[in-house]
Amino acid sequence: MSIDIVPSPWVDAAADVHALPFAGESFDGIVMLDVLHHLERPDLFFAEAARVLRPGGRLAMIEPGITPASWLFYKLLHAEPVEMGANPFGPDEPDPNRDPFDSNQAIPTLLFKRQEHRIAFLERSPEFTVTKCAWLSLFAYPLSGGFQPWTLLPGTLTEPLVTIEDALMPFLGPLMAFRLFVVLEKKPPAG
Repeated sequence: MSIDIVPSPWVDAAADVHALPFAGESFDGIVMLDVLHHLERPDLFFAEAARVLRPGGRLAMIEPGITPASWLFYKLLHAEPVEMGANPFGPDEPDPNRDPFDSNQAIPTLLFKRQEHRIAFLERSPEFTVTKCAWLSLFAYPLSGGFQPWTLLPGTLTEPLVTIEDALMPFLGPLMAFRLFVVLEKKPPAG
């Protein structure tokens, strides 16, 4: 099932992920691409995800990853803001007039790569364990244009470039990666 905040012919349901219209333990998995950094209250979403996932269910996210190199790229060449000093859990009081497309590309990195926020996330969302948190894409993503209609990366070079990136990622990822891959798993009930 696919959902989005806006109804369209290519989604199965229009819903706000802060209050999902599904019964508890309905899903084995949730996959999100560039959603988390648009959420006003990520903590409310994680509570909803924990509610609708079955024990052992997983939440997989690919999001902007903020490193020194990507910060410069996103800050200068991307329309969405990067606010590294923001509260990654959102405001205490939601803004009823907030545009759901507003964003902060730093939120995923703050939540899962900054130690103090990751500890706070695990305390606020004890139903989850972080099973994976990995940097992705050193050169391929910016060369591809991301979600732009243009690309500087010929299709024939994509696979070799990704192979090179995989080899360099352990060394260059924290300095140059553009994307972040996070997988959370819902713990089984205690007892």
